Amino acid sequence: MKKLTACENLALWQQFKSGDVNAFQLVYLTYHKALIRYGNKISVDSELVMDAVHDLFLNLWNRRGNLSDTDNIEPYLKTSLRHELVRRVTDSRNSYSFDSSPELAHQFERNAFYFQHETDEREATFQRLERAVQDLSPRVLETLKMRYFDKMGNQEIADKMGINYQSVNNNIHRGVEALRARFYKG
Repeated sequence: MKKLTACENLALWQQFKSGDVNAFQLVYLTYHKALIRYGNKISVDSELVMDAVHDLFLNLWNRRGNLSDTDNIEPYLKTSLRHELVRRVTDSRNSYSFDSSPELAHQFERNAFYFQHETDEREATFQRLERAVQDLSPRVLETLKMRYFDKMGNQEIADKMGINYQSVNNNIHRGVEALRARFYKG
């Protein structure tokens, strides 16, 4: 089947949304195999993937009046399928008892240990960063906050702080270098 242009995709999607069964069949025939291949990259459970793809199309048909327009159907469907698969996997994990599988319980405990280790490392990193930030001058810290947290441009920062553009550049450079030196020093 030939790849549809953006205009053809949009027209097909709008026909499907208006209840045209032939358009729905064409969407299904055009994309269901690609969705199954995509789903099998996300989950090794091929039956789960097949069920999710078929339910996706059923849900699309039932909700067609509420769907937004798209001129790029395949990514739209893949995103919807990914959400459906994540929902199903999450639901199945939430309803599974670890008591019935000692191996799974052991795996869970091991993962919890690694997660705790990563959390401890992350906390130590934040503490080091916090100490490094405390060593900055108030003016440099204010400049860095505006630049990296408020996402302001250098000229905007200069106007707001009442300083020239080059001073903003210098403050940012000094601040980043000081953080880098202090942070990696320990």
